[in-house]
Amino acid sequence: MIKTAKQAKAIFVKHGAEFLRLSRFHNGERLVSTRYSSWEVYGKVQEGWQRTKHFAKLWAHATTFAELTGRNIAVGIDL
Repeated sequence: MIKTAKQAKAIFVKHGAEFLRLSRFHNGERLVSTRYSSWEVYGKVQEGWQRTKHFAKLWAHATTFAELTGRNIAVGIDL
């Protein structure tokens, strides 16, 4: 999982993501999160990684041991 996440991180950051992080909860579940500087950058990254052949292979590999169970978009609010 860690090796695969590192490879995904390189692809996402190359296309403009500020970071891609892998977290592990105490119950064994894992969470991948990314951050973008703007909605425009978010869109460019989404388009970019989807056109990357290496990512398609990486995603196919990841689905042999992981399952996507949901997606969420969180927008920060400065207080």
